[in-house]
Amino acid sequence: MQPSLGLLLFSDYTLSDLVAHGRLSEELGYRYFWYTDVRFTRECYVGLAAVAAQTQRILLGTGVTDPYSRHAAITAASIATLDEFCAGRAILGLGTGGAGFREIGLERKLPVAAMRESVEIVRALLRGEKVTSQGKVVSIAGGQLNFKPVRDKIPVYFATHGAQVTRLAGQIADGVLIANTLNPAAFSFYLGQLDEGLAKAGRDKSNLDVGLRVEACISDNDEAAFAVMRKRVASRVVSQYPHWDYLDEIGIKLPQEFIDIAAEKEKTPDQAARATPLLPAEVVESMVLAGNVERCAQQLARGLNGRITQIAVRPHAAPGQKIADVIRAFAAEVVPRALKQWQAAGRA
Repeated sequence: MQPSLGLLLFSDYTLSDLVAHGRLSEELGYRYFWYTDVRFTRECYVGLAAVAAQTQRILLGTGVTDPYSRHAAITAASIATLDEFCAGRAILGLGTGGAGFREIGLERKLPVAAMRESVEIVRALLRGEKVTSQGKVVSIAGGQLNFKPVRDKIPVYFATHGAQVTRLAGQIADGVLIANTLNPAAFSFYLGQLDEGLAKAGRDKSNLDVGLRVEACISDNDEAAFAVMRKRVASRVVSQYPHWDYLDEIGIKLPQEFIDIAAEKEKTPDQAARATPLLPAEVVESMVLAGNVERCAQQLARGLNGRITQIAVRPHAAPGQKIADVIRAFAAEVVPRALKQWQAAGRA
């Protein structure tokens, strides 16, 4: 089975640009449109609604919202409203969240409990139930939606680096997005966690959409594309310190000089910039795509697996390049070539 295509966009874009990219992705055959929900950036549901108004078929998902900054009841009402507006095309993407929590005084505690409790509450509210639940992280006392959702079951997808949340996805999610993992052994590790969860819940593997989510800069200027993605990976890894358990689990070792910079108590604007040159090329290429079409296709082919049912990309542009060119190249050139190479190698 050929995987579906997904597009993930961060809230860098004006709403008019976001809508243009949404229309383009639908025209190119992307099936999923994911949009980030991050503190201090453009509002996720407004952006998704804007795209919904100008598209007809593409599925629209939060990519991803979290159980801390939005209570599960607010999330249930928001995703149900979006689903009503886009005639049943909404998907709820959930994760434990990224930047901006410290600034608003929130702590990301007990992520497995937070995810499980949020999903249970959201699903019960969508079914029209009056919900009372005292959770470890998320609680509700007699809450009920005062409108009837278009669908009483909206698909729930998890995005995570953590082994425990990955296992939970196998137990209760409709889909999962495994991010920035192009190393076959690392991807197999996550599949093992999913399978543990599936087995615990007595679910069949066919009931879970398994997505590979990659970040990519596709440009004929290999050096410029690599520089963009090296900076991107360094910035993301530094910002995640000290929550690096997932790096150990997928076999990534970082130089001590890089670790020392990430561990600095005083966070400075140039921290990631100083760390970037210290990030080994093999680490970058094990997590993201960078370079010309053929190079990116080869990198992606190495990371494919027969369990993958969706390939989602977060595109990055090289200097002087339009993001639409990357969106187009990924769908029209990189993925077809990667699938062909993977199948030719007898791994299909």
